[in-house]
Amino acid sequence: MYFMFDLPFKSNPHLSVGIGAGIGTDNIYFNKTYLGIKDATTYLQFQDLSDTTHFKKYKLATAILEAPLELRFSSHPETPNKSFKAALGIKAGILLDAHTKGKTWQSSTGTTLLAYTEKQTSKRFFNSSRFAATARIGYGVFSIFGTYQINTVFKQGLGHDVRPYTIGLTLSGL
Repeated sequence: MYFMFDLPFKSNPHLSVGIGAGIGTDNIYFNKTYLGIKDATTYLQFQDLSDTTHFKKYKLATAILEAPLELRFSSHPETPNKSFKAALGIKAGILLDAHTKGKTWQSSTGTTLLAYTEKQTSKRFFNSSRFAATARIGYGVFSIFGTYQINTVFKQGLGHDVRPYTIGLTLSGL
């Protein structure tokens, strides 16, 4: 969720700059995989647990304080709820939290062994900053968006070279 201010250009009211701040969260779900973010290793391990006990549900979650900046176009700036809109931008952010969460311990055959939740928190393997390119296109308050992370999720030499992208729907102008 982001709160942004629209600053129209005086020379061209169809163009504006959007600036703001917000919190971005990401959830990545794994199937029969363990992610050792608290393990005493020099490289982040992704361990396949399909042949042994594992969590039924397992995810990696991150929370990032971000500052987005966009160059915006509106076909009819005087009636924004009835206008075609497009935006290109960037987001810079600082990592607030990184944790894994596993629910329902199961055998390799899928039988529930223990109904509990395990949460592990550690930012050791993660980059403390995030830089992402963004794009949006839509009509009125509805649009589709895309983001691509320019830098890697994990620190160089400590984990895989992962650069996530996201595609989704936006409701704006509330």
